[in-house]
Amino acid sequence: MKPNFYELINKVKPLLFVLLLLHPFSKSFAAGELYPVGSKSAAMGRCSVALRGFWGIQNNQAAMALADKYSFGISYENRFLTSETSHKNIGIIAPTKFGTLGLSVNYYGYSAYNELKAGLAYARSFGEILRIGLQLDYFSTHIGDGYGSNNKLTFELGAQSDLTEKLTLGAYVFNPIQVKIADNKQEGLASIIRFGLAYSFDAPLLISFEAEKSSFINPVLFRLGLEYSIKSRFFLRAGIASRYEIFTFGFGMNFKHLKLDLAATMHESLGFSPQLGFIANL
Repeated sequence: MKPNFYELINKVKPLLFVLLLLHPFSKSFAAGELYPVGSKSAAMGRCSVALRGFWGIQNNQAAMALADKYSFGISYENRFLTSETSHKNIGIIAPTKFGTLGLSVNYYGYSAYNELKAGLAYARSFGEILRIGLQLDYFSTHIGDGYGSNNKLTFELGAQSDLTEKLTLGAYVFNPIQVKIADNKQEGLASIIRFGLAYSFDAPLLISFEAEKSSFINPVLFRLGLEYSIKSRFFLRAGIASRYEIFTFGFGMNFKHLKLDLAATMHESLGFSPQLGFIANL
């Protein structure tokens, strides 16, 4: 008797999952991949460095300097439609008269293999055109079955400048001191630099462009994202990138104290990754 289709899927599923974990872009921080966080960024081709908004706490801490309310956000990405490779993110922003404080936690993986990134951030404005943010990061990589864990500290730094009322320049660097989790390069932390621009047209259209260079990936990665606002309450978004995630899209909704964002990214070889995020302003 020949096995049916579902029996075949169940037999090969463990092998497929192992292959997915071995793929260099299925891992997170320890594989050199540090994608920007948040469904808005994800829908806009992962553009982030020159954008404003809550998830600047993860993407460019300088954006936190614009916060005028206590905010709380959560984000969940089902990476490649596989729960074991999902990303979970949480953040809190607290503006003070001395600047803005932020606390964030990222979790990737499951019990047999997981990565944790926790950050404590501070940002402030210098005049009306310059914002600077700094975050201290704690990383932990854990492998089950007695293989243990590894913990490291590093930092990230970001800046934004409003060149005009409509044009913003952003710059961001992660792990400039090149901290390594292990001697093996593939198990280290990448050093990443991003530069980008965001321009708001007279119409309710926002366009963002940025370039990223990672110490783990030779080609420079380029991203382009668009956002169209409908009465500042509904948002349609789309984006493209020069490599890996070649197409993205999503939408958002603003309520009085709550923001809801949804996005999907399409990897050129691994498929779709849906993402959902909530932001509450207190």
